[in-house]
Amino acid sequence: MYILFFTAFYSTANAQLTNEQRINDSIIGWWNNNRFDNQLKPTTDPVQKKRIAIDDSLVAWMKKTYTPVAGLGTVTRQNAKNYFGVYFMVWNVSFDKEYLDAQNHFKPIPEENTPFRVNANFIPGSYSIPFLSNATQTYFTWPQDGYRVSLEDQSAKRNVDPRIHPNVYNYITRFSESVNVFLAPNNKLPFKEVSIGEYLDSSEASLDKAFLVEKEKIDRQWTKQQSRDEAYAYQQKEFDRYRNAIKKWRQKYSAKLNEQAYTRHMQPTIINEFFGDIDPFEGNEIEKKLKQLHPIYKLDAATTEKCKTEKPQWIAVTFPYFTKENGNQRFELYTTLTQNLNYEYIYNYFFDAQKIQGKAYEPANAMLQRARIMAYKRKNAAAINPLSPNTNPMGNTHFEDNFSSGINGNNPFNWYFNRYGKHSMIRIPKNEISNWLELGYNNAVSPTTLKKPLPQNCTIEYDVLTDAGYTSRTGGAVELILNSRNALSDGGETLAGNGSQISVRTIAGNEADYNNNNYMGLATLRINSMPELNKQNYADGLSNEYALKEFTNNLTKIHVTVSIKNGLIEVFVNNRLITSSANAKLAYGGTCVQCGIPANTTIKSIYWKNITNDADNIKVYISNIKITKQ
Repeated sequence: MYILFFTAFYSTANAQLTNEQRINDSIIGWWNNNRFDNQLKPTTDPVQKKRIAIDDSLVAWMKKTYTPVAGLGTVTRQNAKNYFGVYFMVWNVSFDKEYLDAQNHFKPIPEENTPFRVNANFIPGSYSIPFLSNATQTYFTWPQDGYRVSLEDQSAKRNVDPRIHPNVYNYITRFSESVNVFLAPNNKLPFKEVSIGEYLDSSEASLDKAFLVEKEKIDRQWTKQQSRDEAYAYQQKEFDRYRNAIKKWRQKYSAKLNEQAYTRHMQPTIINEFFGDIDPFEGNEIEKKLKQLHPIYKLDAATTEKCKTEKPQWIAVTFPYFTKENGNQRFELYTTLTQNLNYEYIYNYFFDAQKIQGKAYEPANAMLQRARIMAYKRKNAAAINPLSPNTNPMGNTHFEDNFSSGINGNNPFNWYFNRYGKHSMIRIPKNEISNWLELGYNNAVSPTTLKKPLPQNCTIEYDVLTDAGYTSRTGGAVELILNSRNALSDGGETLAGNGSQISVRTIAGNEADYNNNNYMGLATLRINSMPELNKQNYADGLSNEYALKEFTNNLTKIHVTVSIKNGLIEVFVNNRLITSSANAKLAYGGTCVQCGIPANTTIKSIYWKNITNDADNIKVYISNIKITKQ
């Protein structure tokens, strides 16, 4: 059912909700269009009919549990040979006409979705090993519990409960690329661990069949016997190499052949496992720390056959990890699937049915779920967050904000911030008496109450503050981004299509470097346009740098002004001109073709971003933002 709870034109004496704010705090619900649910075909087969009935139950339980917030939910029922279930998605939406149907109801914005799924007999995150698998057994790798793609990913999830949430403590969980909850009879998955010895033996046994496949390719490709013989000889050398490598690793691991095999390759092949001298079972310290050695398992013939029936051998619930910083849409999804999906009922339904006889499905922790949904309903019946005193501009002032209405330690009022990773917060920095916006690392912020586009000729002013006393080569760094393209529906920036982007970076340096010709404090102006206006050796864009000795570990505060007038861009620091697009150069030092942006360009999106190298230890802040019409 398609639901939408918001007041379309609610306003207060001070301000009106922006479309982004209305969507972010609104219950959107499930799309009543079955466009994505078109994979199942009518059937009279009793097994397939029972599978489809289970799919229908999974859909009903999910819709009773999860109400999409700030996005539109869709359903895709699945019925494959060895697995079945439901692939769900929640899509971004927009009030733009192209994303509304004839009745002005939301439609999904193409490619802007978050998938999650509930499947029987499906192994999320696994990769098959085709050169070993056959009709009787399936070999696969499966990321370890705690697998991380990078040190940053590991740091971001450092304090997360590895068992996910008490609602799933009684079941098998796996927290890796995605969050996974498994329901299986007696909490035991039917996956068989593959030992190093079995893996090497099976790999060696596969070579004869693989060589015959290569011979058949050669026979089809070459008609002359001499050419065939030469190709056979080459392939024989390659396969001898594989056999020698297998022999080498069997000797090295002779005392560990009964231990489970872990490989460095997420999707092993004969070539990447046994072609060179790199040990496939031994990772480096980073790979071990991030659990990037992948255990090898198999499904035996009996289990594979059971997976073709209507009875689930296990149920897998898979969804991404999100926090509040990822926004209401994604955090509500994560909260619902961890806290409110009734795993106990679903487990009993499939594997201990006597416990639920005569009982209908109800969400877990239902009272907390209802309270959350009611809170979203109330949000759009309340006034917009209070505005800063200077956000009602007068005269030539187009926009103004000094964050004085914010609360120390809270989110900024009326500012969009990217919901990934560390985000911006209101702070009172050391030795300051007023609010500043502490920028989250590499995480854009933009004012939601700003009237767009900006005046064609305008100035953008703001203060930048960094922590004092750092000993690294650079301190706080801020990038201002001005774009003539409209923002995405979720407030983010796009570089698609024709338009111009202006980037102004201010990076604090270290005064100890003043005299060593390696001072790294910089102000940088960059301009890129599409169609490409300034191009040299296939590289587009203009840039100019200035050694910013006004901004250091001792001189921690600067006032930045960016002027746009008739396409000319000028940057001032502390009211002194430091760089101009008129002096900017092409990528390889050539003279600019158009020294700025087209004169009729208007700025339709604006962002500030923290690009500090050591952002964990050195903070950077902005305040006193003012945009004026020239």
